[in-house]
Amino acid sequence: MKSWKTTLFGAITACGMGLSQTDDAILKTIGQILAILGPVLMGFFAKDSTVTGGTVVQ
Repeated sequence: MKSWKTTLFGAITACGMGLSQTDDAILKTIGQILAILGPVLMGFFAKDSTVTGGTVVQ
């Protein structure tokens, strides 16, 4: 596991998907929000495996 951020947001997405399947309206709404925010934040923090995060060209 190289990037803890993408793993965290993947887990948030999975929890959101699970919560969105419940019958409780509040939990369903929270799940829908997490199911949308998780992939957005995962895409924001994702990077190529050969990039170190610095500004120096590889």
